[in-house]
Amino acid sequence: MQQKQQHMTQTILVIGGYGKVGSTISRQLAALYPYKVIAAGRNFMKADELAKAADYKIIPKKFDVLNDTDDVILENVQLVIMCIDQENTDFLFKCISKGIDYIDITAENSFFEKTATLHTIAELKQATVLLSVGLAPGISNLLAKNALNSLQGSTKVDLYILLGLGEKHGDAAYKWTFNNIHDTYNVSRNSNNTTIKSFSNPKRTNLEGNRTFYTFNFSDQHILSKTTQAEVLTRFAFESRFLTVVTAMLRKYGLTKIFGNSYFQKLLLYIFKKFSVGTDVFAVKAVASHADRTVYESSITGNCESKITAYITVVSALELLKKESKSGVYHLHEIVNDIPQFLNQLKEYDLSVIIKL
Repeated sequence: MQQKQQHMTQTILVIGGYGKVGSTISRQLAALYPYKVIAAGRNFMKADELAKAADYKIIPKKFDVLNDTDDVILENVQLVIMCIDQENTDFLFKCISKGIDYIDITAENSFFEKTATLHTIAELKQATVLLSVGLAPGISNLLAKNALNSLQGSTKVDLYILLGLGEKHGDAAYKWTFNNIHDTYNVSRNSNNTTIKSFSNPKRTNLEGNRTFYTFNFSDQHILSKTTQAEVLTRFAFESRFLTVVTAMLRKYGLTKIFGNSYFQKLLLYIFKKFSVGTDVFAVKAVASHADRTVYESSITGNCESKITAYITVVSALELLKKESKSGVYHLHEIVNDIPQFLNQLKEYDLSVIIKL
């Protein structure tokens, strides 16, 4: 995407900035803010390779967020974009204490819960912490909020996530999926906690064709249940109908427990990395419903989940850099006022994205 270069006196620090998602974020932001984007991580050689490919308009730095205690890297930083998962909020607290805005692309609900405790200090330090920046949670939250806004009085949202297996991901992403196939979790329904089995409660909808989707423990449903007045449930399907049906059958008879076995996971990782399994399609749909049975649907489809995660992060970063967002800890749908306008910016990066609002 060609945009006019912007002037900025401080820098943007992208941790994990040379990874699959992080490298796209770094390149896109460096096109707007040359020499003001730092791609940092444990492997300096990979950071330097990315910087070299960008004619060093990206600044490479070595930094281990999980072990380095020196916060010199935060000097003169206006925005931090975190592209790796963390077990605690120590580094985030450092950023907030310095009044640095922060975006995290993690999908882990346990991390969100820890981060929520920092809301008051973030307000005090005038720092904005932005969570749920990705496909699900992220775009799924925005679609749900848009559907709720469009159908006044709606009290329920069904979310549907479709993912192809053709795109190559890191080990952590695959393992998260494997570990959640044989899972039980609680969701808020009718003001009560209800226990849900993953890959159960089938429901059909038209998303890239008429398909059956099954409950899955994406964090968007937990976040939306807390931040809206709606009852939210997320369902999931693989692009492969055959694989989806087989997984659901295995779950029905309790055989999906094998997905948690480390040896079986290694075998699956080898297969997914070695061979092409389907395409890289993704699709998200939100259906808000009213007691009178009226519904409103919002959806987005495209290819390459990692790229759309990077693009939504870039759009979010550009919003934060305007310094118009309220201070505190928020999820993406809590700070975006004009959801259609915000989402349509994605087409500036990828014309193949189809958005229906």
